[in-house]
Amino acid sequence: MIAGPLVVVSIAAGTMSCSNGHAVTPEAATSHKAEPSLGCVRRAPKNVTAGGVEQTQPLNVGSVTGTYELSVPRTYRPRHPSPLILAFYGFGSDPGQFAALTRLPARGSTGGYLVVVPHTQGAELEWQLEAHGTDARFVDALIESLETTYCIDRDSVFAAGFSAGAAFTIIYSCARESQVAAIATVAVEFQLGCTRPMPILALHGTADPLVPYRNGATGLSLPGIKVRGTQLNMGDWARLDKCHGTARRRRTGSQVMIQQWDGCRSGTSVVLYTIVGGGHSWPGADPKQAVGLTTEQVSATSLMLSFFNRYR
Repeated sequence: MIAGPLVVVSIAAGTMSCSNGHAVTPEAATSHKAEPSLGCVRRAPKNVTAGGVEQTQPLNVGSVTGTYELSVPRTYRPRHPSPLILAFYGFGSDPGQFAALTRLPARGSTGGYLVVVPHTQGAELEWQLEAHGTDARFVDALIESLETTYCIDRDSVFAAGFSAGAAFTIIYSCARESQVAAIATVAVEFQLGCTRPMPILALHGTADPLVPYRNGATGLSLPGIKVRGTQLNMGDWARLDKCHGTARRRRTGSQVMIQQWDGCRSGTSVVLYTIVGGGHSWPGADPKQAVGLTTEQVSATSLMLSFFNRYR
């Protein structure tokens, strides 16, 4: 079950920061020339199966052992660079559960993305929330392996995560701001180490019992520790991205508030979807699997893919 994982990350109500110096602006996306990976000039591997999730693949990096599931688009061509999404599940989950719940690998591959869900030994309990720890090094090696094996656009690498996986998404991406073009998170949106503008799409429920939405509240993931609220966190991102003025607000349906900060430097975007009454869950997921899901008005997966498309 992915809807109720704990987020074990020590973040109080102080200010932290994160970014990317290499995003493609939406205006430039149509004329962007891909930076091909080494796999674009090598012979395609025999085991490449387009159009679905491959068999779980092992990857050993020094003393770190892990696996990953990779979804390859039907449109994949060895000489045509494809964008890549790194997807990180929440506490207590795994690649199979994450893929079934969010449909991000399947829908991402339909949209032309390679989507990879890593699974290290450490992440069986929780992601190691360090920018250069064993989990991060495993992901580094995984990207290198994929870029050597597949034809990937190195300027179109994205990261997305839920709960503890969202925290890891931010920490990992902020430490590699020249490699990750944009990020998307559900339930966690703290700034964790970025220094330059980074496009970010965030979704958070106002009734999340684990990672509270309200500033100064305490949640089950960090008992007794007051969190920095979602609105303040997103304001931190807007300042980091040097966005102009206050966010534009609009509602879609009765349970979803959209805030978007415009005029951000370097063509980045800062967008927040607030799910009124939403719990600690992936919006739009299969309600049979997602405990606490309170809205069907928005799909996190659809929003992420649309957001990443702007920076391809």
